[in-house]
Amino acid sequence: MSNFYLSDPNILTAPLTVQEFKIYNYLCKNYNVQKHTAYVRLVDIAGLFQLQTKEVEEILIKFCQIKVNDLPLINITKEKYTTYSMPSHKKFLEQIGFKQNNSYKGFKAINGYLKQLGEQEKEIIKKYIYPTLDQYELQDKLEELPIEELKKINPEQLKYKWILRDVIKARA
Repeated sequence: MSNFYLSDPNILTAPLTVQEFKIYNYLCKNYNVQKHTAYVRLVDIAGLFQLQTKEVEEILIKFCQIKVNDLPLINITKEKYTTYSMPSHKKFLEQIGFKQNNSYKGFKAINGYLKQLGEQEKEIIKKYIYPTLDQYELQDKLEELPIEELKKINPEQLKYKWILRDVIKARA
């Protein structure tokens, strides 16, 4: 699950460039869902995206001005140390069920959603005619059939739809 992370789908409506979007997704990947803390290291971001740290700071300041769900993408507080928080992302996680120091409900909700997707995929399974044939064997089989039977076959019933089209073209 190291490549798994959550990101608010409303971020797609935010006015971000491709690079800014990638940086925000990187920040979401490094967000601690149990403690609700953001992990932001300017040097890591600069190295990963081949930017200077000043450019990264400017992008993060821009994130402070962009609002999603009436909250900024990032808050920056400068005291003894510079700290970052992601209020928009935090609100999104809380809506799913990830509470601070209690992420069980969030993972349970996501697990239920993934099970629903798995059940939907089972319903989508297609039944192919000639399912065991590879594309060359299928071509040989279709070439043996009379033209009337070829025209009755729906291309969606074949794994390799273009083979039917090519066989019909070759016969014409």
